[in-house]
Amino acid sequence: MVLSNIYLHNVADMWFREIEPLLKGRSFMVRFADDCIFGFETMEDAQRVMKVIGKRFAKYGLTLHPEKTRLIEFKPGNRGNTFDFLGFTHYWGQSRKGSIVVKRRTSRKKLTKAIKAVKVWMIKNRHQKVGTIIEALNSKLIGHYAYYGIIFNIAGIEKFFEAIKRILFKWLNRRGGKRINWEHYDKLISLYIPLTTPRIVHSYL
Repeated sequence: MVLSNIYLHNVADMWFREIEPLLKGRSFMVRFADDCIFGFETMEDAQRVMKVIGKRFAKYGLTLHPEKTRLIEFKPGNRGNTFDFLGFTHYWGQSRKGSIVVKRRTSRKKLTKAIKAVKVWMIKNRHQKVGTIIEALNSKLIGHYAYYGIIFNIAGIEKFFEAIKRILFKWLNRRGGKRINWEHYDKLISLYIPLTTPRIVHSYL
């Protein structure tokens, strides 16, 4: 990641600073490691940059990801016009006060990947003590909330929490011995050894 940041600073960041004054409308660039987005006020500017960015990267022996590189008209009213960036799906919606804002939810791909990782971990560690298992799962939940717990994404982190509840219930009942019913299980993770419930960590837009 450090190397990509250093390399792309020249390939992308410095280059965009040079061409930005030549564009007609306002524009911006956001980059983290090798993921970046460009925003333009006019479609003309977006198309101009789209035509040359591939050549710029090729000059340094780099290529653009064919599936991730696309030009979209991201503005209110374009239903279903979304994009994924840094694990979030960005889309237009309304705030509680009725203002049109950009909202973010956990991308389906990242959510599926996170749930799958927990399943794999659970299978390997299902024979540990229940308290030890829940402690480890809580660490995973807290880490997930710390990143994905942003305003408007409560549904996204709740999906992760509910998935972990189901995974834990399933594998506790595959350990052998007396089976646990859902009512007893719900008391276990709510009162006795609680699973950390979803919460919004970042409330700013």
